[in-house]
Amino acid sequence: MTGTRAIQTFEVSLKVALFHRERLLLLQESDTGYWELPGGRIDVGEERLPHAAILAREISEELGPAIRYALRPEAVTWVRQRPTDGAFQFLCARLAEVSDPRLQLSAEHATFRWCVPEDWATLAFPPLSDYRDGLARIWDLRPSAK
Repeated sequence: MTGTRAIQTFEVSLKVALFHRERLLLLQESDTGYWELPGGRIDVGEERLPHAAILAREISEELGPAIRYALRPEAVTWVRQRPTDGAFQFLCARLAEVSDPRLQLSAEHATFRWCVPEDWATLAFPPLSDYRDGLARIWDLRPSAK
């Protein structure tokens, strides 16, 4: 063998695609202005926790304790390069249906929107990401599409 090939390293982020009344929740990052789904990285010590438990922590931190949702089995994955430091993130988004949409945003996000695809066509997503493709695949799997 002439050399060792380089292996890309990724951070792993769990996201949740929250649907309420035929709309998908998107959040605007406070630091970059880009839009994203709620959720975040797996913390040290959470490696063996069920994804649902990690998402519950993230959703409570980002959206407050009042929001109620039912996690579904469907998932979509894609890659994002974080604009602030260039780190690659492997994103895994689970779908969910919201029964109580009361939100209390953390300082991590500036605002939110409940969107349909026509809405997110005008939103800014990180430039080196597959976010639009990921959202399109999520939309195709939404609960009412079945």
